Amino acid sequence: MKARSMFRAPGPRTRRLAAFLRRRARSAPERRPTLDCRAFPSLFRKRAVVFTDTADFTVRTAQDGILHFLMLFERVVSTAAPKLTAAGGDIVKVEGDSLLIRFADVTAACRGVDALQACLRRLNRAKPKDERLAFSYGIGYGDVLDLEDDLFGLEVNLASKLGEDMARPGEALLTPAAAASLDRLTLKRIVPYRVVTFGTRAIPIQRLKLRPR
Repeated sequence: MKARSMFRAPGPRTRRLAAFLRRRARSAPERRPTLDCRAFPSLFRKRAVVFTDTADFTVRTAQDGILHFLMLFERVVSTAAPKLTAAGGDIVKVEGDSLLIRFADVTAACRGVDALQACLRRLNRAKPKDERLAFSYGIGYGDVLDLEDDLFGLEVNLASKLGEDMARPGEALLTPAAAASLDRLTLKRIVPYRVVTFGTRAIPIQRLKLRPR
């Protein structure tokens, strides 16, 4: 039987990482930090990431059923995808009721969030309550493992945490690295949120004031 991999797509970036991990596993533990440093330039890329979360997903699926939710979510994804592309982003994957979206920089990620919010407002207009969706957003930026169909790294984890656990519907929160990488104009839309603790690290989180449409 062919061995299964944790990675989805067998593209060149995924194959490069998988080969490195096999080589790393065969190496002595004391050599692994050196191997990691040497491989870093070929494996990691600077990327902005947006992680969305759908408000009241569990309650809604219990009430309306998963098929009803998937119908609504598919409508949002198919409508929003070209808007995100125009903003400089692409949907890396759908994970349950969440989207992982990749951008080259944080300013583009903020444009993408604005576009997604505007898309939701248009789709929700004149719809009954059980056909409206609301998203919350986490935005991160930094060196990540940028694969064909996935992203891995600290800023991905933080963006997921902000989008899923902290941001309210219609709210976008940024990691310190993301906020520090904004252009001057977008930086004017940033306001302090609060300091949160992850493990032993205290991290000041910022909030993006979303554009009214």
